[in-house]
Amino acid sequence: MRKGPLLAAPIALLSACSILHAPPEHLSIAPPGLASPVTDGWPDGAPSDPVAAAVFEQINADRAHAGLPPVAWDPKAADLATKYTREQIRQGTVGHFLLDGVPPYARLSRTGDLGVGAENAVAYISTGDRLDEPPLDLALRGEREMLSEKPPADGHRRAILDPAATHVGVGWSAAGSDFRMAEEFTSRRYVHLDVSPISRYASAIRVRGQALPGMRIAYVSVARQPFPSPISLTEANSRHSYSYPSPRFVLVPAASPSAAFGLANRRCLVPSVHGRFSFAYQADEPGMWTFILYFQRRGEREPAPGGSFTVWVDEATSAAVRS
Repeated sequence: MRKGPLLAAPIALLSACSILHAPPEHLSIAPPGLASPVTDGWPDGAPSDPVAAAVFEQINADRAHAGLPPVAWDPKAADLATKYTREQIRQGTVGHFLLDGVPPYARLSRTGDLGVGAENAVAYISTGDRLDEPPLDLALRGEREMLSEKPPADGHRRAILDPAATHVGVGWSAAGSDFRMAEEFTSRRYVHLDVSPISRYASAIRVRGQALPGMRIAYVSVARQPFPSPISLTEANSRHSYSYPSPRFVLVPAASPSAAFGLANRRCLVPSVHGRFSFAYQADEPGMWTFILYFQRRGEREPAPGGSFTVWVDEATSAAVRS
């Protein structure tokens, strides 16, 4: 257990990590974006579903063939993928978006999975009233077809063979003539990562974590977007790709150079011994605030993303409505 002085440090740094003026009192963290404490660690285990297990095995075989280490099983991501594909069939969507317009990284974050995500989505729709192939065959066919992509249109292949990926969760759904599958790859560079709202400051969060052995946290990028709006079925099915939002600024340790990373710096990241770190941040505008944590291994030239989460900050009067 951490002692009192370490617990108090992030609170003392709130003024350094907030926008220059005090945020309006009517702002608060709202569901579904980390309105309650979330802890994420290094998941492991094995899938129980035979279709997901076969795809998981094939993913790691494909990675081994490319000289890459295997990815571990991510049960949170798998549960998300299963629910997402079920909803895709219900709504008639394909790709990375449902009709609520929520991007995949925010969808992953609100399940409590704080890895940096990359989503592969597969859809097969039969012209008849039922599928022509069993789900196992369709799932493995989807993996083969994604792996066979050629540059520059090879985003699915690059997700499968991403050297930075540490985990994956696979989920699928089938009903009538529809089959959907999602592979949710995640990259974690932390042993644990904890994100909690701060009760004294309604629009503030406190973050604590510990980097993997041999790594340290380098900086945290911060981006803000408006809340997503509902989209039409045509628009949802025409969005073939997505990306994380561009950052506004970065949170850095006090000892970082003044012009680090080419963005405005806020010196509120607190590294500690054994890879531990903490910071607090107070939002001053409504919207989706996305934080990406960058870690650096000893000997690496550049830090790499290894953790991410999205916080929804809303007008207090409408928070209950949005949830």
